[in-house]
Amino acid sequence: MPYKTQEIGSMLRFINCSIRLTIAVAMVLMACAPTIQPGAQPDAAKVARSSAAEINKALATVAMNTSVQKADYQIGPEDLLQITVFNILDSDARETPRTTSVRVSQEGIVSLPLIGDVKVAGLTPSGLERELKKQYDKYIYNPQVGVLVTEYRQRVSVTGAVSKTGVFDLTGPKTVIEILAMAGGVTDKAGTQVHIYRQGPNGRESRIIDLLGLANNASLINADNAGLITMPVQPGDIINVPPAGMFFVDGAVRAPGSYPLGRRYSLSQALATAGGLDRDLYSADVTIFRRGDSGAKEPINVDLNEVLAGSVIDPQIEADDVILVPINTAKYVYHKVVGQILGWSGSVAGMTAFHGS
Repeated sequence: MPYKTQEIGSMLRFINCSIRLTIAVAMVLMACAPTIQPGAQPDAAKVARSSAAEINKALATVAMNTSVQKADYQIGPEDLLQITVFNILDSDARETPRTTSVRVSQEGIVSLPLIGDVKVAGLTPSGLERELKKQYDKYIYNPQVGVLVTEYRQRVSVTGAVSKTGVFDLTGPKTVIEILAMAGGVTDKAGTQVHIYRQGPNGRESRIIDLLGLANNASLINADNAGLITMPVQPGDIINVPPAGMFFVDGAVRAPGSYPLGRRYSLSQALATAGGLDRDLYSADVTIFRRGDSGAKEPINVDLNEVLAGSVIDPQIEADDVILVPINTAKYVYHKVVGQILGWSGSVAGMTAFHGS
């Protein structure tokens, strides 16, 4: 019996030394492994709020530094117009301005002395001045006509990821960014684009503004090169800010789940948004599943170690991408199974406590 007791004691000491040696080797290997710390990047909500704040700041900057001329405004139903003919002769043969205030009908028509009904909807004030000059030229020699919009009654609609959706009155000439400001700016659910839908002469037209480009290059935008950003809106326009697409992260990360693609993300940024890698469990053989031309999800294999080392390009994430970070079987067995046997949680803190005991 004493001999068996000594033999069992020797076996236990051997097993204990083997386990300690295995733990020490694993700790050295894991300390050398690259990792994305959970705190290296803000979480998804903070990133989205930051992106929306940058865009709204850029919108405000451009709105303050640009303007649109009243001549760009298109007259529509319910607008109140002040029309002045300057060179009408009175009884003493003196030129006396004659001013008439008329409201545009729902059909876009006004009725004026001498010339009767005139279609005005869709014309700018300067365009209407030219049209009325031609009409009055039949009755007045070299007529001089002025048009002023004294009440604006046109509306545009704003939908999508803005603070306040709805219908907004055009109380004067407005640009797209001014309308977005009236809607309270974009929210943290906004994507990177604004879509503008307009009824044109050939049917419905659409235009797209790149909000991300605006946020990144606001200092370069001015009245001369702003293009669509400072484009005057027209009555009946629909301005839509589509919500961001989503990407999905699963596997050995701290916070697996779905996240809004409110800005451009690289793979490493997307993983950081998901809380960072679980360094106790992750494998570097990451797979991105992306919808191909056929509609099916196709795998894109990425070696995360090479990405973090800078030897390959950090791939960009697209809407509907599914990022899978595999669990390393050896790490899982070591940290979960061995850790449970030895009574520590499987974390680095657990191993430190174990070695300190």
